[in-house]
Amino acid sequence: MFNLYFYYKYIIRYINFLQNYKNIKYYDNIIKINKLVYYFSCNKITDLNNNTILSSLFFLKYYFGCMPYFTNYTSVFKLNIYYYNFLIEYIYSNKKLFFPLYFFVNDIYFFINKIHLKITYYDNLWIGYVDDMNFFLEKKNSLGFFNLKYKLYLKIIFNENYNLLNYLKIKKKI
Repeated sequence: MFNLYFYYKYIIRYINFLQNYKNIKYYDNIIKINKLVYYFSCNKITDLNNNTILSSLFFLKYYFGCMPYFTNYTSVFKLNIYYYNFLIEYIYSNKKLFFPLYFFVNDIYFFINKIHLKITYYDNLWIGYVDDMNFFLEKKNSLGFFNLKYKLYLKIIFNENYNLLNYLKIKKKI
């Protein structure tokens, strides 16, 4: 026997939805991320040939597939010793930012202890960092990131019109 209620409920409504999909414009409500920045903040370094710097460089190359660069380089001469401060960073934009963000969410955020992950957020910016880098020692790789002593920072910069905080109803930290 032909059931008209079933036909209307599951088939006709679905066909109407497909016909009117372009008028609904769900794709306009997608959150737009402008930039994604991963960086290490290296402060008061006396030796530029230190293994921690090379491990930080290779860490970004190995896990995120990019060759980072040095920014905000300053050197200070105090008491006959040179101190160096700089950032080792890489900025992702456009379509390149999805793989590093996917890696962060799947491999770092869900497997690391939430005590070692600090996130602060503002109007169109999220800044987070991983406190304890020993998590990457336990991952099964033969490279051994034994000298990662600096924190891994993450910045997510949103478009001003589309903000994730508005959708999640999270209180803003000031």
